[in-house]
Amino acid sequence: MIRVIRVFCAILFMIAFAELQAQRTFKMYKDAEETFYEEQFGDALEKYLAIQEIDSGYEDIQYKIEICKLLSITQYENMLPFNNYEAVMAERDKFYYYWRGRILMKEYEFEAALESLRKFIQLPAKKSDEILAEARRWANWATAAKKFMDNPKFYEIHLLEEGINTKYAELSPVYFADNEELMFLSNRDESKPDQFQIYHTKHEGSRTWSEPTVLYNVGTFTRESSNIEVVAEDGRLFQFRADKGGDLFYSEPTDSKTGWSVPREFDSKISSTHLSSHFFINEHEDRIIFAKNVGSKKEPNLDLFQSYRDHETGEWSKPALFATTINSEYNEDSPYLSPDEKTLYFASDGHETMGGYDIFKSEFDPDTRTWGEPLNMGFPVNSPDDEIHFKLNNDQMSGYFTSNRLHTIGDYDIFFFWEIHTVKIKGRLIDGPTGKPITDARIFFRPVEYTDMYFFSPTDAKGQYEMVINADDVYEVEVKMGNNEVVKLDDFEIHATGGANTTYLKDFYIGDVPPPPAPIASTRPAGIQPTVPVNNPAPRPSQRKESKIQDLGRMNSTSDRAVVRNIYFNFGDTKVSDESLPILRAILSKMNEYPQMKIEIAGHTDSVGDEKTNQWISQKRADAVRNWLIKNGVTKDRMIAKGYGEAQPLATNDNEREGRELNRRIEIIIR
Repeated sequence: MIRVIRVFCAILFMIAFAELQAQRTFKMYKDAEETFYEEQFGDALEKYLAIQEIDSGYEDIQYKIEICKLLSITQYENMLPFNNYEAVMAERDKFYYYWRGRILMKEYEFEAALESLRKFIQLPAKKSDEILAEARRWANWATAAKKFMDNPKFYEIHLLEEGINTKYAELSPVYFADNEELMFLSNRDESKPDQFQIYHTKHEGSRTWSEPTVLYNVGTFTRESSNIEVVAEDGRLFQFRADKGGDLFYSEPTDSKTGWSVPREFDSKISSTHLSSHFFINEHEDRIIFAKNVGSKKEPNLDLFQSYRDHETGEWSKPALFATTINSEYNEDSPYLSPDEKTLYFASDGHETMGGYDIFKSEFDPDTRTWGEPLNMGFPVNSPDDEIHFKLNNDQMSGYFTSNRLHTIGDYDIFFFWEIHTVKIKGRLIDGPTGKPITDARIFFRPVEYTDMYFFSPTDAKGQYEMVINADDVYEVEVKMGNNEVVKLDDFEIHATGGANTTYLKDFYIGDVPPPPAPIASTRPAGIQPTVPVNNPAPRPSQRKESKIQDLGRMNSTSDRAVVRNIYFNFGDTKVSDESLPILRAILSKMNEYPQMKIEIAGHTDSVGDEKTNQWISQKRADAVRNWLIKNGVTKDRMIAKGYGEAQPLATNDNEREGRELNRRIEIIIR
């Protein structure tokens, strides 16, 4: 009897425990659901995973986990598990097509995203006005994103290397041109994940930087207050502090170990402006523009304000809204004003945005003293995700920004951007077997280093296409036929130095290519050039290469100067050819033999094209060799790469053979 009672009590205990566990799990589930629908997807993911470890009985948890992964983890792009839920969840979850549209936006599938969002909007199921407005806003973003992606602006962007960017957040980059020093904020210290510190790094080459180090004496920041600004005129580094309702402090370069002074207050009177953390201060230090929350803490609404300092009294004016054309019903943030104070750049999730925060610019009209309608900077500077902390370098043609877009390394990453040279390209799309033009098709050029970007053109009734593309790039080429069949073609490489007024001709064949026609006299109009066959190096005597390899044998760590002139390039090309590999390996061997030896890698061009373009190409050639040596084990600090353009020819530029081909070269100089 006692044994039966014990068993009965044990059963009651187990039932009670199971009920308590179920109640606890249900409470966790409700909490996770609340977090999910607040769109805190990273936090919701952790909560769903915790529930799944306790109770796998919740049928929709894995579905929600896939949504959270796709919308919170930048590097997670596997849509297959989510797509597998369509047959079930499209019927069970009225929000399925809303989430699918959001996910497709993240993957840059804008047409499919728009289709899904429209399906959600048109569903007869009951939906709140709030979610319908949100869905329509995402649909507008998808439409705008497609337009901007189809018509990219002529910038090139580069995600800074790992070490600068990490799995954490990198924010507010500022560049000191005089010192070639980049400073930024990061929360990479794992012991203090909520604390942002200032890091600095030195430029070591075209795309390489020294290991970032912390400036401990300059201060720490929260994510919300993470913003630093540099005034190039006096080299001051400004930061915001919440002291006295909002104040500015600055540091200056010093000869101390850290290189920067402890921050000191900029102007005690500035607190009267009720300054906020996302600010910009001009070169004369008498004008401040900042983003201020005019909404609530729960529903913030950032607008741009500005304040001026009176030079006679030193007082700062009461902050006023920047301009009615600039501030929208949504958020405006991260202002940056050009040195001439005629162009304002800022981030906004209003106006015509691709999604999230985009960078816009507005021009000042001195006649009407008004600011023009904001213009979206377009793709690739902007994306369907967030772009903030946009800042230009002194040349006003390049700069830095941060983004959490697709293919980044971590949270927010730092990107470098610059204006690019462009060239027009035109030609025909031809069916190889028949020789007939292919009409009703679209041809796409995707830069191999950034395939999210593309240039495209439809073909006309004669199979002809025409577009403007980057003048120096390697492209993946694909054709989308009228029936939506996609045909991949061979990569296409162009390194044009003829300038924007030059048109290059290139025909593409689909299928077997007919034998080439017999040569005929060219009747090309002036200014039209054929594309350069970049994979067909001009012949040069083999003994020249052999003699130069022998020259390398005389290199040693005590040589004052040893020049090797035997890495050559085709017209406009910056790619190290396979023919040069024996020379590169010989250089590598000498660098390994003399580990203390340091070298300069000097790039040179011929005189074809404009001087500025040739200078740019020569630097890229030198960088290509340096990067090859780094890739093969030589440390960065042993080499510098420098481009000399067309300034130091070895031979005449009047002819190609034994002339211009000799001038397109790399020289290795012992330092």
